[in-house]
Amino acid sequence: MNAIKCIRVKLRNRIALVITFAIILLMFGSKRNKIGKIQGQITKNCVPLIRYRGQLISTEFEGFYMNVSSDKLMDPLIHKHQFQTLLNTGTKCKERHKFILVLIFSSTHKFHERQIMRNTFGSISNFAKIDIVYEFVLGQTSDNILQAKIEKESARYKDIIQGNFIDSYRNLTYKRVFSLFWVNTFCKDAIYVIKIDDDITINIPLLIPYISDKVNKNITNVLECLIILGVGPYREPRNKWYMSISDYPFRTFPPYCAGHSSIMSIDVVRRMYIATSIVPFLWLEDVYGSGFLPWVLNIEIVQPNCYVKNVHQSFNEKPCHLFYNNDIQNYDNGSLLNEQLLKNEKDSYKIWKNIEIGDKYKQYHTCMCW
Repeated sequence: MNAIKCIRVKLRNRIALVITFAIILLMFGSKRNKIGKIQGQITKNCVPLIRYRGQLISTEFEGFYMNVSSDKLMDPLIHKHQFQTLLNTGTKCKERHKFILVLIFSSTHKFHERQIMRNTFGSISNFAKIDIVYEFVLGQTSDNILQAKIEKESARYKDIIQGNFIDSYRNLTYKRVFSLFWVNTFCKDAIYVIKIDDDITINIPLLIPYISDKVNKNITNVLECLIILGVGPYREPRNKWYMSISDYPFRTFPPYCAGHSSIMSIDVVRRMYIATSIVPFLWLEDVYGSGFLPWVLNIEIVQPNCYVKNVHQSFNEKPCHLFYNNDIQNYDNGSLLNEQLLKNEKDSYKIWKNIEIGDKYKQYHTCMCW
């Protein structure tokens, strides 16, 4: 009996060992299959890496516009350029031969911000024998009272252009392409185009000589800005910049210009306008207009030294930057918003005063940027 019991114990142990070994083989095989699948996906999804401004970036975003189906290129405004100018001051451009054009992207309701810009750098229409033309770019509004106020403002200052699309944050790409359309239709004699938002102050005494030097050297193919590199879409639905995978399936955007400002030679503006007909719509205006378009056209983006600085960090130093950014904070409380608007107005005038003083005392000669 003891011998039989011993044989049974040994048999059970052997069976358990065999089962354990079989389980290990199955687990290892499953793991190998998973690894194989992952490697296959990596191989399938592998895209070239290229070096851009010292960093390796993936070019998977090229799939956004390469081999795009024709139904993605049917937007009547973006791709067919069926724009209409509801308000237009293009005659000012035709009256001049060579000049710099400043396009200021503004919202329909921002009367106060536009006036600040007219009272500061926008008051300079000629500097160092270079004419400067300013145009505020607006979309349309369904508010008849607001539209009447805009038309009255336009009649007084003759510096507003308005396109046939609703003025909203998610329509900024329409505003960008409308600007390209307007320049190519009404303002062809501009030599350089400066695009800014309405919270930017331009350092006119520094920017105009900077551009004039490029003009004198006949430098073309210019796109300069603050470069955003290696950034991807926000996937959190509650985020202001949320973008679904169906809208944009790739992990990163191409290198692009921060939306608040950019410097473009007129040849770049013309080429970008033509390219809009073959690049599918993306509502992020800065990614579309200064990321995909220059990438398609093989235009190199350059970031100058001392390009832009926050206004609030610049009051106690020489004005050595081309642009100053005066971000307006968003508050839910109306009184806090009004308080912030008043502060931003004060800061805009203060930084412009610093710029004027810098020009008066020729402080730019001691700037270390150039």
